[in-house]
Amino acid sequence: MKVLSIFTLDPATAQPPTPEQAAIMGKFIEELKRKGALIDTGGVMDGSLEIKVERKRGKRTVTDGPFAEAKEMVGGYALFDVTGRDEAIEYTDRFLDIVGDATCYLHEVSEV
Repeated sequence: MKVLSIFTLDPATAQPPTPEQAAIMGKFIEELKRKGALIDTGGVMDGSLEIKVERKRGKRTVTDGPFAEAKEMVGGYALFDVTGRDEAIEYTDRFLDIVGDATCYLHEVSEV
């Protein structure tokens, strides 16, 4: 099963990773890639493109960020190929052990 994890954190307390965290994360990513459990991953770049595209009653609205009022910000994503729910949670828990206080939203995605 494929699972998309969306990593979010509080913009008021967000900190860049320490060199130690980055090294540990690199090893973790390589481990999951070797197992075939990690399909893709990436982080959001500071100052990068931030746009909200919304459609209501057939009308499109485009709003440029940053979104200062947001209670959380997206920090990145990971796309896993796992055997089930428990494995997805295990990998996410290990990720959060490295990054600290944050939230990951896991979504099973269609294989089609």
